[in-house]
Amino acid sequence: MSRWQDSVTLEVQGPHKEDDDGHKEALLSQLQNARKDIQSLKIDDDTPSDTEWRLISDHFSDVRNLEMEADFNEELNDGPIPTNWPLERLLVSSSCGERFRSPVVLEGRVKHLILLLTSGLRFEGPTSNELSSANKEAIERGEAEANYITVREGTPEEHKVEIVSLPSLAFDWLKDKYTNPDRSSDPETPVPELVYTEILEILENDALDTFTRHDPCPTLTPKEMFHVILPQLTELKTFVFTVGDIFDEADFLPLFYKQFPPNISTLRFRGPVSLAKSEHWNKWLEVFANPEYLPNLTRLSFVLDLAYDDKEEGGGKGGRKRNPTEEELRESKKACRELFDGMESREIAIEAFHDEWAEESVSFDKVDERWEKIE
Repeated sequence: MSRWQDSVTLEVQGPHKEDDDGHKEALLSQLQNARKDIQSLKIDDDTPSDTEWRLISDHFSDVRNLEMEADFNEELNDGPIPTNWPLERLLVSSSCGERFRSPVVLEGRVKHLILLLTSGLRFEGPTSNELSSANKEAIERGEAEANYITVREGTPEEHKVEIVSLPSLAFDWLKDKYTNPDRSSDPETPVPELVYTEILEILENDALDTFTRHDPCPTLTPKEMFHVILPQLTELKTFVFTVGDIFDEADFLPLFYKQFPPNISTLRFRGPVSLAKSEHWNKWLEVFANPEYLPNLTRLSFVLDLAYDDKEEGGGKGGRKRNPTEEELRESKKACRELFDGMESREIAIEAFHDEWAEESVSFDKVDERWEKIE
């Protein structure tokens, strides 16, 4: 996936082991064998401690592609990412419940930002430690209540454990900031004059909610954020969108054709087989055939191969994911051909949908192998 030929992988111990014996030495032993002029760096096992970041920063000066795998600790210590690196691509994987602190992210300095299998990441407000400390102080002042669960109930070892929900604390902070009149005088998060981020990929886990937190407004639901934000992304040239039957409103996805960023030249869309059966499908055929719809579109990939149980059978908003039947794929493939045929006069290149992340991780499903075989 990377165009950078020179690459090094480092295994770090992370912030939790910063005070352990041999913390520096474990990383120095790897760095002594690593070329200093590499352009691609992958960090495994955790995100680096402040000490490890200093060693890494002293050793490398030309990193353009940085990948950080937080692994089981799921933390994020991004603040010390060297700002003098000419970063073009940053991948953050497995980090959860933390706030970005690096100017590389917050000021949009990196061209390509990827959030892979993350959850609960935030772009403003207090850090998780600050939220937890503030909550503890509020409890001590009697302004908040502690939440407990009972473990080993009914046994001699029965006791209560305090539960702190960081996502709830983060949401309350955002809601208070944007809806409390008494907070109106608080300084806003600085907006950089120039934003260089051109590509944002949010993959799996809470992708929809992360998109919302990227431009938070608690008065809108994540679905409403799509309606508000996507049509305003007038500079976006490529839009890759994989979506299933995850919405509780039956018409949300069938009417999604209204939400695509207006000036894109490339659209890669992968959706559920149910879309081809929707009463609104004819509208998709109509608008895509119209040269005034997405007028700059020159390349299109369009696949409907995702399937889900009925809501009442599978539970949840859209039911459990399942393999589509052969008949469902045939109907969907026929619907897609109708879409392509209607666009023939627009001279748009029709291309196969290739999910590069499915090649990298078992967490992602490749396009159904039967899709291309169906005539």
